[in-house]
Amino acid sequence: MPDDIPIPDALIALQLAARAAQRAVEEFSAGIAAEARERFPAPEQWLERLCWPADPPEGGLQDGPAASFWPPDLTVRLWQLRSEATAAWTTAGEHPAFGEARAADRYPKFLVVLHQRIIEAEAATA
Repeated sequence: MPDDIPIPDALIALQLAARAAQRAVEEFSAGIAAEARERFPAPEQWLERLCWPADPPEGGLQDGPAASFWPPDLTVRLWQLRSEATAAWTTAGEHPAFGEARAADRYPKFLVVLHQRIIEAEAATA
């Protein structure tokens, strides 16, 4: 592993923040999915699992528009989490170290070292 490829600590922090934001989205979605599987365990209840936790439309699940299935508070929260994750990944991806590595023709090695540093940083905080 080339030790002469500098990885700024700020970039590691941005990458860790982006990964944490992405995990928040995944955990939120997984929590809702797990609860839906618990409430509607039968294989034929796939539509109920898909639509839960909202109340079904009056005419039945097939008659309601897809946008009506999730209550606004959960939809807004998921949208917020996704927006935060997107912003965090964008910020991390715009770090000047990426451009510097490309300009120095060291981008592939830079990515390898960056990945290794991220793994080390996550292990240190675990």
